[in-house]
Amino acid sequence: IAIVLLVLLAVAYLALCAWVSTGKILPNTTLTVEDHTLDLSGMTREQAEQTISREAGGWYPASFQLTSSEYPQLDREINGDSPLFQLDASALAADAWSHGREQGFLGGGVAWLKAAFGSGCAIEAQPQPSAELEQLLSELPGELTRALDSGLTESTYEVTDTDLIIRKGVSGLSVNAADFRDLVIDSLLTGRTSIEVSPHVIPPEALDFEAIYREVYKEPADAYLDKEAGEIVPSVTGVSFGISTAQALLERTEEGKECQVPLTLTEPDITTEELEDSLFKDVLGKSSTRTAGPSNRWHNVETACERVNGTILLPGEVFSYNELCEPYSQAGGYLKAGAYVSGTTQDTWAGGVCQLSSTIYYTTLKANLETVERTKHKYDVGYLPSGMDATVYSNSYDFKFKNNTDYPIKIETTLTKDSSGVRWCNVTIYGTNTTGIYGDPYSVKLSTIPYETYYEPSDSVPQGSQPQRDSTRTGYTGKTVEVHQRLRDADGNVIS
Repeated sequence: IAIVLLVLLAVAYLALCAWVSTGKILPNTTLTVEDHTLDLSGMTREQAEQTISREAGGWYPASFQLTSSEYPQLDREINGDSPLFQLDASALAADAWSHGREQGFLGGGVAWLKAAFGSGCAIEAQPQPSAELEQLLSELPGELTRALDSGLTESTYEVTDTDLIIRKGVSGLSVNAADFRDLVIDSLLTGRTSIEVSPHVIPPEALDFEAIYREVYKEPADAYLDKEAGEIVPSVTGVSFGISTAQALLERTEEGKECQVPLTLTEPDITTEELEDSLFKDVLGKSSTRTAGPSNRWHNVETACERVNGTILLPGEVFSYNELCEPYSQAGGYLKAGAYVSGTTQDTWAGGVCQLSSTIYYTTLKANLETVERTKHKYDVGYLPSGMDATVYSNSYDFKFKNNTDYPIKIETTLTKDSSGVRWCNVTIYGTNTTGIYGDPYSVKLSTIPYETYYEPSDSVPQGSQPQRDSTRTGYTGKTVEVHQRLRDADGNVIS
């Protein structure tokens, strides 16, 4: 009997599972939406979807009325084409139908028994604004605000040469979009279709004084000479203002009125006008040295003059003779002429270019400019006071000086011939002498050493013959000199 009963119970349970699998929603299954409840028990999924769509259609209004006791221009009737809220009937029906079927065929019977004799299943849903209501909620706040014609104006400002002028904005009325959305949705969901609209007083948007400061601020900048363009880049007057001062002035200003914030102007050290008036106006130093020949040597000196002539140095820049005049070779446009080489006089490429480097060095001493690199010749050059020459040779020796003034300087170099046929290497350095001080260099000879004659055997001189002079060597009297820099003021008085 027990076995028969178990078999009957099993058959009955399987029959129940088969019935559950036919697709009906389990007993005691309800849909709860706000204050509304729908019993979906025993329905197919299609029947549940139709029921939800039909019933929910009458729960929500298709129109509502906006009113404002203080601003009647906001009153209006809003009529929709369909209910303004909607439910996803298909998804809710599917949710109700799937309840209890998670455990498959054999679990369906247990789920039915729990639903029939237990608490069942309550599915909760939240209605969503329809596409039509979403569009209304997007458009109406702006439409209502325009109807108020509140006169809201934002604060503005302008910058003059001396002031930051601020016109304070005027407060107005506005319908806040976020607040309006919450008001309409809450009202309609609770059954209120007459909605009171209360505009907000909207003050002008606060000015971003940090951003205004970044726009107005200018760092003072000196005028300077653009060497490439050959033009003066104008100076910049610094501009700033006190942010806290501007904020305090605006707070005390009535709406619709103006306030003036004074600008702080900082003039640069060198203005455009000052640079235009002072650029290259003074001769800082000038020298001319007699240039001996042959013609190849004149050619070399003149070639170097052409390469240096017109050179401009900005404040702090360093002049390099080699950088301008190299290569000292035939490829560099030079010819062979006499030069000192290892104690002898030999014809070499670019012989004579040291006359220009030496003349420039002597002129920089007069101009009281800073020497960076300078090397003396082995022998006295003869065309300058002793000890005031500067030799150059490819990568070994260079002559460099620095523009240690506050203004640009310009170097003019020429080779000229006077009426008597004598050639002169001329150097003039132009700049701006703000102090009137100039250099007056001089040398003091401390001692001399007479040259000696040396006799050395030579394969070119037959043994027993008379001594012959080496044409590459010349006797020079040695000198020990001190070079002094004497500084004078504009009246010629020695000051150092």
